[in-house]
Amino acid sequence: MCGEIDEQLAISQEVLERFQGMSKMLGLDATEAEGAPENLASGEGRATYMEAIFNAGLARALGDAAAAEEDETVDAIASQAIALARLAGFLAGQLPPEADLFRACVEALGDGHNEPRALMAQKARDHDAAHGHSHDEDGGHSHDHTHGHDHGPNGHTH
Repeated sequence: MCGEIDEQLAISQEVLERFQGMSKMLGLDATEAEGAPENLASGEGRATYMEAIFNAGLARALGDAAAAEEDETVDAIASQAIALARLAGFLAGQLPPEADLFRACVEALGDGHNEPRALMAQKARDHDAAHGHSHDEDGGHSHDHTHGHDHGPNGHTH
């Protein structure tokens, strides 16, 4: 067991050094994060960390879209989606192939793509309930966004 931990630490250090090197090649320096990730060995810790990243990215995207010229709002949002998809692929590419993170990224992209429709359907249901009638836009189906993904050699899932 101790050997596995040592091997995992060595892999983690190698991945971080390669990631930092590639970032420098792109002219980027690491910026200080608002808070260090905590408890990433647990599903709850990873979920909390991923939610914080999602919320920070969404806040940035909203701010940028609101700051864009009125006739360029759609272009800003489309550019953000493409750039963030590239970033997701770049991050996934940092890990060894056996981590199979690409599949998890594609699934998350699909989940994220469906999320606005689900939010609008929920808003319509809430509005209809407040007014005493129902027009179930998504056919009464709810979506469960919790599913496991293997995140590599240590077998962590969320």
